[in-house]
Amino acid sequence: MIADARFGLPSGGVRRLRFTPRASVPVDAACSVANGIRETLHELLGGCELDLGEPAALDAAAWQRLARDAQLFLVRGRRTDVVLIVPRSDARRLVLRAFGEPDAPAAPALDATCSALEQQAIERIAARCAPALGSLCAQRAEGLQRIAAHAVPPCVAYFDLRVRSPIELTLGVGIVRAVPEGAPPGTLPPAALDEVALEVRAVFAEGMIDATDFVTIRPGDVVKLDTKVGALASLNVGPRRLATGVAGAVSSRSAFLCRDLAGAFPT
Repeated sequence: MIADARFGLPSGGVRRLRFTPRASVPVDAACSVANGIRETLHELLGGCELDLGEPAALDAAAWQRLARDAQLFLVRGRRTDVVLIVPRSDARRLVLRAFGEPDAPAAPALDATCSALEQQAIERIAARCAPALGSLCAQRAEGLQRIAAHAVPPCVAYFDLRVRSPIELTLGVGIVRAVPEGAPPGTLPPAALDEVALEVRAVFAEGMIDATDFVTIRPGDVVKLDTKVGALASLNVGPRRLATGVAGAVSSRSAFLCRDLAGAFPT
């Protein structure tokens, strides 16, 4: 068994070192799940910010505590089965927000009992989130199904998704069977390129002229540009745009203020 070193809660000013089993969850797959669910909730709720919790290994007792009073949605896959865990009170708050209630109170002030219509809405939201679980279970064998805690084997690993806005709630992701480690990557890690210099250029105006006009251009000639005055500049590496922003000067030196990264690059 592979274990990780962890420090416990402070006790007498000292945090004791302990070893805990390592969760069998590839970090890149967990990040992919988080991004997919964030995008889904963004579409459903009109915005979403969430934090990814650190994956943790589970024993049977911990799984029972997590599954108690929660709605469970199972997705069976080729590599493993994945359970989307929606705490009971958070499920009610989620569906109220989806119905346009912006100020749903937090538990325990909110009655967590769902009507039949609300339950149907929760299941539809979970179904919209199900494709994001594909990076963990690889190829899905069947669609999402609501399931009771006793009907699924205890999950061996877990991580949570802590939604911070537009409402605060927590969704959990449980892994039924350990996910095998992937093959070593065939490319260099990003850190290997830290010392490599990269030449970039800022483009704040663009235009086109005929080749015949270019060879006859002289000092004092006016070249018409297609870029509008005040348009965003771009930061390029070769032909690829890295970012858009504003070109200017800082302390008598040319500068570029980055406003937004290009869509082809992860944020």
